[in-house]
Amino acid sequence: MADGLLKMNMESHGVFFTEFSDSCFAESVVDSLSTGVIFTDCNGILTYMNRRAESILRVFKETVIGKRIDMLPLRTPLYKVMSEDCRDLPLEMNIYGRVIEVRSSKLMSPDNETLGDITELFDVTMERREKRSREEFVAKMTHDLKSPLMVIQGYVQAVKLGMWGEMHPKVSRMLEDMERSGKSLYSMIEDLLDVYRLEMGLVQIKRRSCNPASLLEECCRDRELEADENGVSLELRIRGELPDIEVDRKQLSRVFANIIGNAVKFTPRYGRVTVTASMKEDHFHVAVSDTGIGIAEKDIHRVFNKYFRTEQAAGFKGTGLGLALSSEIVAAHGGIIKVESVEGAGSTFTVILPPGG
Repeated sequence: MADGLLKMNMESHGVFFTEFSDSCFAESVVDSLSTGVIFTDCNGILTYMNRRAESILRVFKETVIGKRIDMLPLRTPLYKVMSEDCRDLPLEMNIYGRVIEVRSSKLMSPDNETLGDITELFDVTMERREKRSREEFVAKMTHDLKSPLMVIQGYVQAVKLGMWGEMHPKVSRMLEDMERSGKSLYSMIEDLLDVYRLEMGLVQIKRRSCNPASLLEECCRDRELEADENGVSLELRIRGELPDIEVDRKQLSRVFANIIGNAVKFTPRYGRVTVTASMKEDHFHVAVSDTGIGIAEKDIHRVFNKYFRTEQAAGFKGTGLGLALSSEIVAAHGGIIKVESVEGAGSTFTVILPPGG
């Protein structure tokens, strides 16, 4: 093994080689890694390969050490790996039925001199298999949960339209309750699935130019009826001119609908909810303040956890997924969401998005 390789800092492996006097010990450490490691010098000559790399690529290092990359046997996994440029982004390759993630980077000496390139091989077969199984599970759960619900809602609509004659007023009110409950259940299913999809990276944020003022007006308008029924004042304040931002309007609407909805739900009659939007230091700020029940200090750091509900929320409907989902969506936009609250005196949830949304 090259002397420089023994003296370098290999942080990517969590192993630090710093002036080891015993090169055999250093080599045995690299050989024990579960990651394949290949080193090529500045001339493109392969100078080292650990046992894991040999196993993944099914090659004996004695047959390739000392060869330039362009001298390696063509149409072999080793040539396939070494001929790809994986510095900027890792690549996944199918090698002997296994999914191998390949990454490469420059290797620098303590004196900041380029020693060559290090290529790392990660067997991610099980991870990809599990991910595919989870995706299939989500797809099946989506179908199994939504399909019967859609059938029920379809029959409710048919009855409401009078397909089986006129209805007694009490039946009409019951159907409205059924329809409202169906929509609520559908929304909970969507929240559950979307939290999972976002965590797994299965939801793509589709950015488009969006006027934030109109987005917030729409979200507030959707909550006006609920606020009126609860006897809560809902006010939107736009401070200054808000430029268009690049965001996923549908996903961001869910964030504000969720936060505003929570504020209305947890604010007692005659209370108020204020939504304030402004630009501060080129960042888009939206603060949703209420005079509601507030959050205990011990619970503030947990409100964005999945399924967590405070003691104050007991007796209110909810799954504990809304804020978790909102946090994931905001993070996917490169922003942050934070909360300030005093128990019994209300809360303020603030969403901050960067210039690009």
